Amino acid sequence: MKKEHTIKPIFSAYKEFKEKNSVTDAEILQFNYPGNPDVYNPSIPFISDGMEVMACRVQKRNERDSFIAFFKKTGNKYEPIPDTPSLPLEDPFVTVINNEIVLGGVHVEWSGSRALFWQTKFYKGSSIYDLKHFADGPVHMKDIRLLELNDGRIAVCTRPQGKTILEKYGCIAKIGFTIVADLSSLTPDVIEAAPFIDDIFLPDEWGGVNQMYNLPDGSIGAIGHISYRTGIEYEGLLHYYCAAFKINPTNLETTPAVIICSRDCFPGTESREPRLYDVTFCAGITNENGKTFIYTGLSDCQIGRARIPYPF
Repeated sequence: MKKEHTIKPIFSAYKEFKEKNSVTDAEILQFNYPGNPDVYNPSIPFISDGMEVMACRVQKRNERDSFIAFFKKTGNKYEPIPDTPSLPLEDPFVTVINNEIVLGGVHVEWSGSRALFWQTKFYKGSSIYDLKHFADGPVHMKDIRLLELNDGRIAVCTRPQGKTILEKYGCIAKIGFTIVADLSSLTPDVIEAAPFIDDIFLPDEWGGVNQMYNLPDGSIGAIGHISYRTGIEYEGLLHYYCAAFKINPTNLETTPAVIICSRDCFPGTESREPRLYDVTFCAGITNENGKTFIYTGLSDCQIGRARIPYPF
C-alpha cells in the first residue's frame, strides 16, 4: 500500500524555509545578447563540444514571442555562442540520454497577451549544433521532463492542467509519472496517460518538475516548483518557489516537498511585470567541487545562481 503524508500549505513550507535561512552566495548572473533582451529561465549547465553551455530563454521586455539561445561563460559574463541554433521555444531543459543531448522547450502561439496554443517539443543530437526535432508532448502541457534510468529506460514526469483536471480532481494541476523503454516510445498518448502522483501540493496550488536525478537508493530526486496566486486571475501576484522531493518509481510514493530557494534569496527588484516579481522558475541543481548550486530564472527577466544544502 502506498504511504501517504500530510501536505503542508505552501505558505507554511515557505515560512519553515525562511526560518532556516540556508541559501548562500546568491547572485544574479550577467548575460550579454544583442539588443539587450531579457535572458531568463535557463537549463542547467551542460557540456557540448568541450564547452560548458546553458540554454536560456531570450525575450524582449515588451514582447510575447521568445526563443532559446545557447550561452557560455566568458570572464564574468555569459555570451551567446556563435553559429548555434535559435529555437522558437520557451523555458529550455536539458538531459543526456543514450549519450545524446536531449533538449526540450515549449512552443507557444499568442494572441495579444493570451496564449492560444502551447506544446512541449523535444530535440536531440550529439551536439548543440546538430539538434533535431524528434517528439512532441500533448497539446497544452508544459513541464514534461525526462531522465535516463540506470537500466536504460526513461522516466517521464508530466504536468496536465486545465478545465478537465479542475472538474475531475478539483485542483489546478497534477504531476504524472511513467517509464518508457526508449525515446521512440515518447508519444503524446503515452505522456497523457501517465499515472498521477498525489501528495505534492494542495488543490489551490500547482507546480511541476524541472529536473530529475538518479539517487543511490533507487529513488528519483525531483527539483521543481510549487506555485500559488494571490488576487484575481490574470491580475493577481504569482508566487513560484523552488522545491525538492523524492519519487519512488515503483509505487509513486513521494517524500514531502520542501522549498529550497525563493526570489527573495537574491538581490535586486527588477521584474518583467510587477505580478511576476516573486517567481523563481528553477532549472535544477549541480554539484560543483562538492557543493550544491541551484540555477533559476528570476522574475521572468533574469537568472540567478546560489549555493544550497543538498536537498536529497
